[in-house]
Amino acid sequence: MTPAVSERVTSAGSERVTPVVSERDVGQNRETGADWKVRSAVSVAVVSGFNRTVATMTFDIVTIFPSMIEQPLAAGVLGRAIERGTLDVKVRDLRDFTTDRHRVVDDVPYGGGPGMVLKPEPIFRALDAIEAERGTPLTVILTSPQGMRFTQVEAQRLSGVEHIVILCGRYEGFDDRVRERVTQELSIGDYVLTGGELPALVVLDAVARFVPGVVGDEQSVAADSFGRGLLDFPQFTRPAEIACRSSSADEGDVRPAKGDVGSARGDVGSAKALAERVLKVPDVLLSGNHAEIRRWRKREALSRTLDRRPDLLDGASLDEEEVQMLRELKGARHGRD
Repeated sequence: MTPAVSERVTSAGSERVTPVVSERDVGQNRETGADWKVRSAVSVAVVSGFNRTVATMTFDIVTIFPSMIEQPLAAGVLGRAIERGTLDVKVRDLRDFTTDRHRVVDDVPYGGGPGMVLKPEPIFRALDAIEAERGTPLTVILTSPQGMRFTQVEAQRLSGVEHIVILCGRYEGFDDRVRERVTQELSIGDYVLTGGELPALVVLDAVARFVPGVVGDEQSVAADSFGRGLLDFPQFTRPAEIACRSSSADEGDVRPAKGDVGSARGDVGSAKALAERVLKVPDVLLSGNHAEIRRWRKREALSRTLDRRPDLLDGASLDEEEVQMLRELKGARHGRD
């Protein structure tokens, strides 16, 4: 069934929009012999007009719970990128690639043991169908706690791949023969989740941010945490001062909260717990001195990385000014020790 094509008018001109949809509830009706049918779940726009072309990166996500993927993709930055056609994402229901009437995708493990294992045949059929439809070689990623740790560097590398397939694990994992069709395995951390859908979304989101046109301000991507091996500097916005109740009444400007002095019980601990701190934006950010702001941000990024993730500094890309700042920060810390 060919999707309907509509035309809309935008500030950029007339656009032809062809809905391309997820593969949820796509499959062959084994009882009636009907052809493969497509029903919309995640709408993706392929846009052209006024000799304007859109570079598109394609993703296919194979899962037994399509709604866990579809709903997050309907909103936010990714949702807008999909609507514009910058990203082409299809969500494939693994059960659509089974051949039995019950659409079984798992079975008991050989050798015994708890849980169920995802069968290889539906996975192989899904990959064959995706490759036939896309017409391009597949880069197949398996979400797995046994995989390589997913990092910003890896996200940037994958953003240069034309087409990515992500297989979402479940239960006790995949039949190990599935790995014969896998390009690489990725783990988002040393912990266990109920399935691979959340890791798939993490990988998709992180990779998509590097695709031109997905994020409105590409400079913000370049300046992100881990971009050069450093954590980001602190960010502030209006107002310049704000009162915050805090149990730590020993720092900054402190004043009692209105109506809280002399509480019903009147004990000191309660008064301290209800104290207000006035939290201020650093003066340098209000100064208008861009050179000083730049130096402050560099120093704060280094300080935050040194405090929280010192392991990142070994591979960080630092200029001469930052090297000197880091030397001073380390010296100050040794002096306190």
